[in-house]
Amino acid sequence: MQHKRILIFDEYGFARVCSALLESAGYETDIVTTLDDLPSTLNYQKFGLIITSYPFSAPLLEEIKKRGISTIILSDDFDGNLVTLLKDFNNSHCMIKPLDYEKFRSLVRQVMSGELTTQGGCHFVV
Repeated sequence: MQHKRILIFDEYGFARVCSALLESAGYETDIVTTLDDLPSTLNYQKFGLIITSYPFSAPLLEEIKKRGISTIILSDDFDGNLVTLLKDFNNSHCMIKPLDYEKFRSLVRQVMSGELTTQGGCHFVV
């Protein structure tokens, strides 16, 4: 079975911190920090998880939703717009910033191992 990577789509500083945190736990990550850096031919099949933040990734959420890849969305708060965007997602999880890094790593581990899935809607992690 092929080992899946994690795609981190976020602002540069946070993406680097997130990548370092996950790579120290043994995961392979790819970082994209702007829509301009996101290749139109991106092979989404090589990713087992996409990590991004809202509203930074708002323009990309519809594309992510179509791909059906497990997604962790980080946000400053749960607002109506975010909840509306996430209602049609499959296997997505939302965490509020600032992150509890241990809880974040645990969530990533559970999603990547297949222990935690949500079919329809979004799982809000508090």
